[in-house]
Amino acid sequence: MNKSTIPKTDYSKIAEYYDRLRLVPTEELLSRIIEYGGIDGNSAVLDVGCGTGRFPLNMPATRNLYCALEPSIEMLSQAVEKDRSRRIQWIRGDCQNLPFKDNVFTCVYMTAVIHHIENKHRAMDEVHRVLKSAGKCVIMTFSHGGIRKHILRDFPGVTRMDLRRVPSVPFVKTMMTAAGFRDIHYHLVRQDEGYLPTAEYLERVRNKYISTLTLFTEEEFQNGLKTFEKKVRKKYGDRIRKISQFVFVVGKRPSP
Repeated sequence: MNKSTIPKTDYSKIAEYYDRLRLVPTEELLSRIIEYGGIDGNSAVLDVGCGTGRFPLNMPATRNLYCALEPSIEMLSQAVEKDRSRRIQWIRGDCQNLPFKDNVFTCVYMTAVIHHIENKHRAMDEVHRVLKSAGKCVIMTFSHGGIRKHILRDFPGVTRMDLRRVPSVPFVKTMMTAAGFRDIHYHLVRQDEGYLPTAEYLERVRNKYISTLTLFTEEEFQNGLKTFEKKVRKKYGDRIRKISQFVFVVGKRPSP
């Protein structure tokens, strides 16, 4: 892999097995988005980078507008197929050029998306533009401290790559400030998911359950997998205590 660049994740290849390897969003994460975004039955909501619709399909319905934006047609097709209620407007689009008029939404949120966006400053400007006065932007991401503590830190190259891919919380706050957001704050959410059989977790890793693992060449991945499996079995034995950590960065578009 070229050390000077990081290849972009190709979700057209991941879409086929994405839902099988990803857990359904927990009530905790969904409730945090609702709380921090001030979402209620009258809200106009936009999910940026909705993927296969895991979050919007599990969020409560609004009587107003609910849009979900995704650049990958393969991922978006799966979301549309799962939406039996047809209550969500699914849109193929780019968050760096949002296909909406100004002042449309009361909440725009994105979950584990910010590190995939090439021009993050432009995306923040666009989110600010489409929000109504006093509208909220909610960004669910990962802290650099959490990345360094993740189970995958024992997979050679993963931590180094993620620290380069994922913007730090201070950087996200700075971008939001530059875009015009105010009252910016963040919340650390830690989820103890209990114990998971080591064999089950290793199978998820073999299937590249997170996008970072898809960015290695096959030779790099297989070599790293051998090292990782040995370390994990030695360190955790037959079961792993699965603890997930997320950061929610929240900003408000100020009133005129």
